[in-house]
Amino acid sequence: MKRLVIALLLTSLIGCGKAPPTTRVNYWVQTLHANDAKLRKKAAFTLGNLGTVDPGVVPALRGALTDADAAVRCEAILALLKCGPAAAEAVPALQHLQQHDPNAQVRRYAAQAVEKLAP
Repeated sequence: MKRLVIALLLTSLIGCGKAPPTTRVNYWVQTLHANDAKLRKKAAFTLGNLGTVDPGVVPALRGALTDADAAVRCEAILALLKCGPAAAEAVPALQHLQQHDPNAQVRRYAAQAVEKLAP
């Protein structure tokens, strides 16, 4: 597992300067499905920083709202906020989290995101 993490980190560092933005986005979208919650959280954070570079960012982050780990869900919400109005399509999923998520912090973040992203 440690070797996998190191390999993923090296790949991301090597690829950051040379890979086109779409390749980086695809890498981080795939990383949202990693076994390690820390990697999934980092992927959500990174996708939020990439913003709307690629049309796949918002749908991938919307999918991360159902992650089993509350920290990943929180990071996905924050990343959607960074995407701004382009993330409005995630409002129904955020409203669901606001009302039904078992984690209080996720519910608070979702409420803030709904307030800022709802039309």
